[in-house]
Amino acid sequence: MAVDPKKPRIVLIIHGVQTGDDNDLIQDQLIEQLLKSRLGNMPLQFKTDLYRYENLNNQAQSKYQKLIKLIAANPIGEVLAGSALDLIGDVVTARLDTSTAAQIRQGFKNKILEIFTEGCPCYVVAHSLGSIYAFDVINELIKDKHYFDRNSRRTWPVQGLITLGSPIGLSMFKKKRQKIQSLGEGTKMFRWLNYWDRTDPVVSGKLFGQTLNGFEIAEKYRTESPDLGWVIRDRPVDTGKAWLMAHVAYWENPMVGDGLFDLVTN
Repeated sequence: MAVDPKKPRIVLIIHGVQTGDDNDLIQDQLIEQLLKSRLGNMPLQFKTDLYRYENLNNQAQSKYQKLIKLIAANPIGEVLAGSALDLIGDVVTARLDTSTAAQIRQGFKNKILEIFTEGCPCYVVAHSLGSIYAFDVINELIKDKHYFDRNSRRTWPVQGLITLGSPIGLSMFKKKRQKIQSLGEGTKMFRWLNYWDRTDPVVSGKLFGQTLNGFEIAEKYRTESPDLGWVIRDRPVDTGKAWLMAHVAYWENPMVGDGLFDLVTN
C-alpha cells in the first residue's frame, strides 16, 4: 500500500462532543465549504469525509446518567445546563468507559486505513474531544513498522493533522500523552496545526472546573528536537464568539481555512 499524490486528497474530520445523533452532523460539509472558499479558482481534487461516533457516545452515556446528574446538580452544572451536559457525558465516556473509547479509536483507525488502501492522501481535522482520539490513533499508527517511513510520505496513512478547540493541553488528558511518538531517523516532518480561541472554555479548562495558564501545546508535547519528526504550530484565532459559541465557531474561520489550504497543497 502506498499513497498516490495524483489521487484526490481526503480531508477526514473527526468531530468532538455533540448533541443529537450521527445523522445531525454536517462538519464535513462545513469543511468542504471552508476549503473551497480558500482555493478560489485553484484546481484541486479533494473530498471531505466525517467519522461519526456520537451514537456510540449516546449508548455509553446511559450507563453514567447518575454521575452526570450529580455533576448537573452542583453550581457548575447549573451554569452549564442543556447541551453542555452532553459535553460532560462525552468526556466521562472518554475518561471512564475504556471499551467505548477503544471502539471509537478503532473505528477511526479503520477509516484512515481504508483511505490509505485506496491510495489517497489523508489529512485529519479533529475538533474538541475528537482531537484526543485522533492524537492517540496517529501515534498508534506511527508505532506500527508498516507505516510512516520517515523518508517517504507515501507510506504515511495521515499526511498532517489540524486540531480545533482541543483540550489536549489539559492535565486530565495530557498525563498519558506527554510525548509524541518519534518518527525515527529521516528528513520528512509530520505537521500538526493547533487552533484555539482564548475564550473557548474547552481549551482553557474553565468548563471542567480548572484553568489552564498557557494555551500552547507545542512546548507540552516536546517538539524541540527535530529527531522526533513532528512540527507543531499553535495558532490562536479570534472567532468573534465567546464561551461555548467560540468552541463551535472554528468551522467557518478563514485562518483555519488558510491553514488547511497550506496543509493539503504543500
